[in-house]
Amino acid sequence: MTINRIKKYILRAAAIALPLWGLGGFTSCEDMMTVDTGDKAYRNAQDTLYSYLGIMRAMQDVAERQVILGEIRGDLVTSTQYTTDTLNAISSFGLSSDKNYLLDRSENDNKSCSMLQVSDYYNVINNCNFYIHHADTNAVKSNTKYMIPEYAQVKAIRAWAYLQLVKNYKEVPFITEPVSNLSVLDNFDYAQNVVNKDNIVDKFIEDGLLNFVNTPYPLYGSASDPNGKWDNGYTSVHTRLMMIPINVLFGDMYLLRGASKSDYEKAAQYYYNYLKNETTPLYLQYCSAANNFANSSIRYGSSGGWGNWANTYTYTASSNEVISLIPSSANAGLGKMLTRVADIYGYTPSSSQSTTTSENDAGETEVEAGGAITVTRNYKRQYAPSNAFQDVANHQTYVIYQGTTTQAPTVSYIENCDARYGNASGNGGANSTENLTYEGESYPLCSKAAKGAAFFYTIPIYRKTLIWLRLAEAINRAGYPEFAFAILKDGINQYSLPKIVDRYPEKYDEAGRLVYYSKNDDAYIYKDIETGTYYSYDEEGTLVEFDGSTRRYELARDTIANDSISYGTYGAMYYVTNSEQINKFNEFLNFSDDTWNRTYGIHARGTGVGSWTSANNEITTNISGYRDSVHYDYSKLLLAQGVDLESAPSQEDIINAVENIIVDELALETAFEGNRFTDLVRIAEHKNASGYQGTEWLAKKIANRGTKAATPTSAAVEGFDAALYTQLQNPTVWYFALPSRK
Repeated sequence: MTINRIKKYILRAAAIALPLWGLGGFTSCEDMMTVDTGDKAYRNAQDTLYSYLGIMRAMQDVAERQVILGEIRGDLVTSTQYTTDTLNAISSFGLSSDKNYLLDRSENDNKSCSMLQVSDYYNVINNCNFYIHHADTNAVKSNTKYMIPEYAQVKAIRAWAYLQLVKNYKEVPFITEPVSNLSVLDNFDYAQNVVNKDNIVDKFIEDGLLNFVNTPYPLYGSASDPNGKWDNGYTSVHTRLMMIPINVLFGDMYLLRGASKSDYEKAAQYYYNYLKNETTPLYLQYCSAANNFANSSIRYGSSGGWGNWANTYTYTASSNEVISLIPSSANAGLGKMLTRVADIYGYTPSSSQSTTTSENDAGETEVEAGGAITVTRNYKRQYAPSNAFQDVANHQTYVIYQGTTTQAPTVSYIENCDARYGNASGNGGANSTENLTYEGESYPLCSKAAKGAAFFYTIPIYRKTLIWLRLAEAINRAGYPEFAFAILKDGINQYSLPKIVDRYPEKYDEAGRLVYYSKNDDAYIYKDIETGTYYSYDEEGTLVEFDGSTRRYELARDTIANDSISYGTYGAMYYVTNSEQINKFNEFLNFSDDTWNRTYGIHARGTGVGSWTSANNEITTNISGYRDSVHYDYSKLLLAQGVDLESAPSQEDIINAVENIIVDELALETAFEGNRFTDLVRIAEHKNASGYQGTEWLAKKIANRGTKAATPTSAAVEGFDAALYTQLQNPTVWYFALPSRK
């Protein structure tokens, strides 16, 4: 039986575990992962697929700690009476390294913490180093250097691992050569070879990663299914979902550095390039919410919940949410089971094992191992949704437009509700939390790794909405807060582009036409509301009908400098001050073509609009842009942040306020997924650099984990942690300490 005739087969992926800084003896880890490789199966264990599987196995060792460490130190979860001492020490910033170095160094100095073993990250890196060193990138099949796509992905994984180390440890040794014995480490120049947020971009440009930014992903499948599938024993995961977009990595690295406006512009450009050019544009799509009147109980919930996304393995760029992930095996006999995140959030796992026998085309018997993971909800969860997270959700307002084919829509508002959380009304749909009732008491659970009895078999690294939110963060810091807010509110496309630079109010003329006008009322763009016809003054001052092209440039009037150009497109007017800004409209601010028309607002995913349907006595929501100008309004939200547009605030004040709005949206959309603490640190450092007391901001936000404002149905909770607030005033504790080398 030849290997290319086998549809599914098991490889033992040997991951090289190297002892860095004297972290124990040399060990090896073996695991089995199943891959559907079709006709392109590699022929022997020395081929590079073997190494790539080893890298994937090593990635499993760091997957769960990325989530756990990223959340328990943030403001969105809180420890309970059932939290282990070790995890509680980490979330209270008392445990800083894997040798249990407490800040006061008074006890437990020799106890190791598995959650903080930096060697696991270097295991990923060293596997990548071996691959990169030995791979033959000049190998040719069918006149193609077929190893290049896989080689590019290995370099991407190495960059991702270093990026996580920098986020968690601030500065770490930068090792790019394969290390097979300790003598290499003994002679390593640690002082000259470190990577941190200030040099990480340069390090990976020098490494050549930028050369592969547009390299296609490797294909491990057949003609009918080019991506191929990884079989974890329960389900099949497309290999494409186990790849990391290099454009997104560079966006993250520039955003992390944030040394200048140029860094933010470059970050925005890389995110934009990914969203625009990844097969089809990765616009934000419709999601649904339901208002269920069954038993007189109103329930709201988004059907676009994280659990659904985690189980959507068929890669379709136009619809799927998850972009990159690390899969879990279905039972220990098939590989590493990634159940710890679910467990600490209150879902006790158990696994089963099974085998199936089948006959292949050659009449030979094949036996495949299988299994499943189930969970039982457990009130003894170690971490629960914090009061601070509930407070953010309780500040939202859900808007519904109800109507029929014979009745005009009417708008109604539901206070204290975001469908992604499911708070004001129970737990409909796929929310980020659910309640467990035990002996008459309600226990909220974080339900993004499991829900009910269902276990989700992946740890997502990137998903579409996260990248859009980081694009908003970068665009805002680049100096375009209105554009950033547009991504949150309506979705950014040619019909919802904001005004920039000069902000003029809207007015209507005698005929009821919307007018965008200058300070001197001598330059107009008219929009005929009924027919969608647009008018503008030409250079001779004559009002002419706009011909409907996607963009146009006009000479500016007296409103701005003579060398400036005003840029209008459909229902918006921009004032662009120079050719450099015009070029930016053609890059990361250019959403004027039809490819973006199906992009909708992120905030509407939790608080969007709806239309009445009689089916099942429900209101279903098909979001077509956020229409709540009453609550989710730019000026009102800025005012809530202490910025009044009527008083001509500085651009820096507006940027800082919009950044705070983005932070709240990150909480609502990406809670419990592992990004929260490092997001807060990155943003705090950007605030510090711009003079807005980021250290104070971060310390107060995390110290307020236990605080919640009053709602119509619950009293306020005062839970400010003064000791933690004081501790977090020292940025040193934001990062873990590397263990000492021996």
